[in-house]
Amino acid sequence: MLTSSFAVLALSAAVANPFTNLVHMHPRPAQADNRINLVLYNGSPCFRDVTIEGKVYTVSSHHTMEVKAPAGTVVYAGSPSFTHKRGDAILEVTPKVNHQQVNLD
Repeated sequence: MLTSSFAVLALSAAVANPFTNLVHMHPRPAQADNRINLVLYNGSPCFRDVTIEGKVYTVSSHHTMEVKAPAGTVVYAGSPSFTHKRGDAILEVTPKVNHQQVNLD
């Protein structure tokens, strides 16, 4: 009878304490970030739009934009230029371009 009383007491203490899930003694290890970093540079006198994973980003004239994307992602031209039409593939994100600067001109 004494052991069942302790079991009921321990169970009621666990239910009554709402803070038991705030501190977890065995946290999961952080997942590695396998995305690739690169910098897009627009050296032209006009802005350039790029489309990455369906989103359009604008890179101002003589400015850079840092991109972090998984390998295999394709960067498309979002606006026409002298070298690309709108919708043309500019580059594919690969480990080869990791930490590189890519000119949009």
